[in-house]
Amino acid sequence: MNPSSAKAAFADIRPEGGADIAAARAEDRTRVARMLATRPADWSDEDIDLVAFKAMNTLGGPETYKWILPHFLERSVASPRHGWLIVSEVLAEKLDRAGFDDWPEPQRAAMLEMLAQWAAAQPGLFPGDPTYDPSDDAVLRQWIEART
Repeated sequence: MNPSSAKAAFADIRPEGGADIAAARAEDRTRVARMLATRPADWSDEDIDLVAFKAMNTLGGPETYKWILPHFLERSVASPRHGWLIVSEVLAEKLDRAGFDDWPEPQRAAMLEMLAQWAAAQPGLFPGDPTYDPSDDAVLRQWIEART
């Protein structure tokens, strides 16, 4: 997966409130502050996973989701055995809640490319895993197809 276009399109995006992001738990606010103070390459899989999972629910809002999503998609493909909290259907739901269809065109185009690559990679990430069902990704694939 080549996330460079998505990362470039989202390079100036920051969570709402920055280090003072609205968070249901103080540890999540601390997590985001730590992430903002470091390079994305230094972020832990756990931090990326939790921020992506909590964005727009108990941590920040749409800008927080836009900020973390390129990193989540890249990292979850690179490290599929981490046990990521977000599945395809939830990605599509959160994108709708984040107002994806109203995002600037460069962001939509970059994210659609990255999402398509992420969805295409999913079946190959879990060879021999009886708990993985490729039909689980159908919702996201349909969501992507509706926008391309």
